Amino acid sequence: MRRAGLRVGLLAVAAFSLSGCALLLLGAGATAGYAVSKDSVRNHFDLSREFVFNQSLAVAKQMGMVSVEDPAHGLIRMNVGEANVTITVKPVTKKTVELKVKARNQLLMPQLDIAHQVYNKILERLD
Repeated sequence: MRRAGLRVGLLAVAAFSLSGCALLLLGAGATAGYAVSKDSVRNHFDLSREFVFNQSLAVAKQMGMVSVEDPAHGLIRMNVGEANVTITVKPVTKKTVELKVKARNQLLMPQLDIAHQVYNKILERLD
């Protein structure tokens, strides 16, 4: 009976990993792992909203032209090459914030590779 449950569990993990949805466990105060959609990367961090926002803004200024920086709403908009990138930092709980990096080109087509690049640069600063 236990073997059947183990097999079902292993099959569920294998099916999830092949479903096209990525979930990896990371450090840097990440509470679980990061999620990937068509055009964005998001993760939860047990860090202050201000710290995550400031580090994200520093990366945005380093990588592209920032058009909006709104710390009150946790919003940063920038251009990286031909992509419009939106970074949002929102509180989830008293101790946890969500960082989301979304990128689309001028035709509103997803630019996941650019979202990943920006996210990874932010993640380096959060370590």
